[in-house]
Amino acid sequence: MPATPFHYPLAYLIYKIDERLGLPALLVGSMFPDLEIPIIILSFGNRIPDHLVLHSLLGAATIGTFLSIIFTVFFYPHLVSEIFRTEKNRVERECKLSVTLVLSAFLGCISHVLLDFTVHGHNAIFWPFIDDTSSPVVSVLGQYAQPLVHVIMGVLFLILLYNKRKNPIESLLVG
Repeated sequence: MPATPFHYPLAYLIYKIDERLGLPALLVGSMFPDLEIPIIILSFGNRIPDHLVLHSLLGAATIGTFLSIIFTVFFYPHLVSEIFRTEKNRVERECKLSVTLVLSAFLGCISHVLLDFTVHGHNAIFWPFIDDTSSPVVSVLGQYAQPLVHVIMGVLFLILLYNKRKNPIESLLVG
């Protein structure tokens, strides 16, 4: 799987395609599925795969989206304004519960699952119906798929960061 922060460029690119979407909810949704990994490992060790519910399309669309909405509305504004010293009122406006926020969280969660599908050997994207689905990208590139996606996402992130001259943190976290 791409390291969690490497999901950011894809979420940001989705936002740039349609800036009516909410960047905070896209960002939270794009990273939220990885929260299941430490929970699974702490609960079950290595007895079961570390990608299950939130890394499936069904889990991302339902539970992942719901939890991303909760986090975006109730926690994101406070964390971003405190840690990155952004304008709290602006962040809160972007994080108000709306149809746009729900759609953005949904798209973020689904983008996470689809990006992971390109590099992960165990893909439970159709869980609970099909337990494992092979990625055509991994089939073609093998062990090089994950480093290649990491490099691409890392370069995209650096380009995004470099292109933000005025208030870069706020524009990258709030829109």
